Amino acid sequence: MKFIGTTTKYKVTKEKIQMAVSVGMIALISCISIVTVKALIEARSKIDKQNMDAEFVQLINETSEEPAETEEKSSNEASASIPDQTSDTEATETAEEQVLTDDTSEQVPTGETDPTKETATTTEATTAATTTTETTASFTETSVVKFVYASSELNVRSGPGTSYDVVKTIEKGSGIDVIGVTDNGWYHTYNGNYVSKDLCQDDPVKVATPTPVPIQTTATQATTTTAATTTTAAAQPAPANNQAKDGMTYYGSCTITFYGPQPLGDGTYSTSTATGTTCCEGVTCAADWSIFPAGTVIYVVNDPLGGDGYYTVEDKGSGVKGSHIDIYADAGESYSTTSCEVYIVN
Repeated sequence: MKFIGTTTKYKVTKEKIQMAVSVGMIALISCISIVTVKALIEARSKIDKQNMDAEFVQLINETSEEPAETEEKSSNEASASIPDQTSDTEATETAEEQVLTDDTSEQVPTGETDPTKETATTTEATTAATTTTETTASFTETSVVKFVYASSELNVRSGPGTSYDVVKTIEKGSGIDVIGVTDNGWYHTYNGNYVSKDLCQDDPVKVATPTPVPIQTTATQATTTTAATTTTAAAQPAPANNQAKDGMTYYGSCTITFYGPQPLGDGTYSTSTATGTTCCEGVTCAADWSIFPAGTVIYVVNDPLGGDGYYTVEDKGSGVKGSHIDIYADAGESYSTTSCEVYIVN
């Protein structure tokens, strides 16, 4: 009766009791679920950590094994490369021996005989026969800068010896720019070729004046020779009182030579002048500055290059002295030495 009264007092119904029981069951299930999930997460974390530790240990072991493998591999590669290096060395030595054999067995080049070159070739052969046999494989060269002249028809060769190829033949009196001299008697020209030192002269006068040869002449021949000489002299008279027309002063007859680009140590060529300008064919010339100061404009009669004859003194050289004009040309060595009348432009 008391319970009934209480139930009636607080209006506890069967539905409310069922609801309370349901809520309690839900709460209990939620708690169990939370605990279960937490346990699963912790177990998963523990497993992941163990896996990471195992991978780390494996990585350390692999790293410690790599140096040994690398050293072994390097050792094997070094061992394998030794025979190759030996083979290369043997091949190189064999090639060098072959080159030396080829050089030793090299013969004088053969070809068609040019009658105009027989004199120069014979002279060089005679000179070589009276000296010690030349060693073409090696020679010592001393640097020297000078200008020389061919004392006879002269062969220009690719090396310092008669066994080298003939590049070309130049006429007697031709000017040659020299940059060196070898210990076996050859001049090194500015363009890399060689000429026999014994067949060159420093003084153009010695080249131009032949050695007198006694001959028997009749009175008629002497008269004819004298008349021819007189005619030649009259054909090129000098202006009266050395005064030229058109504002120029007559200087006189000068030796005319030619030069080209100068070689440098690195294999290239220089076209710079002593005054700092760039050489120009038909414009630039070198002269003795004590006679023709730098900047002097001269006029060369019958310009050998076929130009207007006007040149500016922009360069000088150790071999250009006195009445000597050295004209720049791109192919300077291909021109022969000559002489021309020269005027100074006022």
